[in-house]
Amino acid sequence: MPEQTNSVIIYTDNPEKYTQSNLSAYVKMEFCSCPDKFCKSLIEKQYSGMILNVNKVMSTPCCDRNKILSLSSGVPTIRSLEKGSNPLFIDDHENFICDCLTRKCNESGCSCPVNVQIPIEISLENDPAMAQSVIGTIHYISETGCTFHTQVDLTDNLYLHLKISSLSNKLPILTGISQNQKTKDCCCGYEVKFLDIKDDQQQEIKAWYENNII
Repeated sequence: MPEQTNSVIIYTDNPEKYTQSNLSAYVKMEFCSCPDKFCKSLIEKQYSGMILNVNKVMSTPCCDRNKILSLSSGVPTIRSLEKGSNPLFIDDHENFICDCLTRKCNESGCSCPVNVQIPIEISLENDPAMAQSVIGTIHYISETGCTFHTQVDLTDNLYLHLKISSLSNKLPILTGISQNQKTKDCCCGYEVKFLDIKDDQQQEIKAWYENNII
């Protein structure tokens, strides 16, 4: 039996159906039925993959459902139907297990390379129009997220909107805070994952790297 070194998170109301499946022989399983807690776990932890029960996802409020689907981007994901005693996997679960076993789960850590100095505007989740935004500076950025610092305490928030004016498309990007980095060794502030970023914004950030602009 392969060593259980990688974990998957399962969005379901019926965890017992999965514990009886052959998945338990290959991966560690964590379960969550609350959409907010599910999103928070995905932002704060690293998983090899996720399983989304179709009926559970479709019954989730639209805003939370979009966050879950955004977070599944780039992570091995399969869908399930819960009929009978065992779940029915809509997608190829053998390939899923293989992807999970070969995917390295790195903890975020607190390392924060100071590669860039990009001004940003920041607002809370309930202020997508950024009427009460504050300023900050991005010190590290990739296609999937960034690390920024600001003088404002944002530790009680999970979701933020970031406006990067140096992008051609200045539409605010919905992000989730994955780690508070205000530590002795790294004072850059907050590490966030992009949850709702437009394709052209992502491609422009990628082009920055390819053209050595940042």
